[in-house]
Amino acid sequence: MPALKRLAWSILLILPLAAMADIYRSVDENGQVVYSDVPTLDAERITVRAALLPAPTAAGAPVGQSGEAEEDDAEATVFAEVPREPTAEEIAADRARNCEYSQQMLASYTTSHRLYRQGADGEREYLSADEIDAARARAESNVAAWCD
Repeated sequence: MPALKRLAWSILLILPLAAMADIYRSVDENGQVVYSDVPTLDAERITVRAALLPAPTAAGAPVGQSGEAEEDDAEATVFAEVPREPTAEEIAADRARNCEYSQQMLASYTTSHRLYRQGADGEREYLSADEIDAARARAESNVAAWCD
């Protein structure tokens, strides 16, 4: 039992270290910023920590307890970007793109006499009449779903 306790404590002590990684930032001869896990002579060390972001301010930047954006001169801390819900404008733009694509596919399926798909060997595999009807029905369904 004491060995199990020691193992549990050692895991708890090592766990925070596993959430940190050293990344090195340098600028190449073309002026491009390069990030790597291998240090070079002119590289600056950046410590990356897995952490939760504080609540954003009205301006959208995370703030510390002082109300100012935090900066650490010795080490730059990089946080993962928090996923956000798409805005109404982004959703409308996606729907418009999908509607236009669906209409183009329906027009292509309606005017084409022979439809095909790319086979595994790169050759064309022509669809049967039933498969063409099913493809046209799917295209009509997509237009109805995206262009309402």
